[in-house]
Amino acid sequence: TERVRTGYGNLYVTINVKNGRPFEVFAQIGKSGYSAMADSEAICRMVSLALRSHIPVTKVIEQLEGIGGSSAVFDKGTLINSIPDAISKVLSKHFGNGVKTRNGHPDQGMLRCPDCDGPLTHEEGCLTCFNCAFSKC
Repeated sequence: TERVRTGYGNLYVTINVKNGRPFEVFAQIGKSGYSAMADSEAICRMVSLALRSHIPVTKVIEQLEGIGGSSAVFDKGTLINSIPDAISKVLSKHFGNGVKTRNGHPDQGMLRCPDCDGPLTHEEGCLTCFNCAFSKC
């Protein structure tokens, strides 16, 4: 079980492994309300179904990573865009093996722009992308 800070509170992600492969994912969101809990449960059920159906974990990671939300936050230097994005980061940390992701970059904690996938830099207290002028303060 791993804790990830999200814009909705702390998300606790548990990954169960069978024969060295992930086959089941559970997530519990902190005090965020019923809708966020229901959404995280639905995401985990679908991820678990995909994994038990022998869809490669890298494909699951590709589909979840970078999904944006209204409350992006930093956790341990990594931008967490949403609950699905947080789940993808936990899966990638343990099972991604540094493979290329949907955006063409290995998941190494590098901050990427959610609009154009360019590098994000810290400027005057904000995250800024010089490729497309995205900014998050």
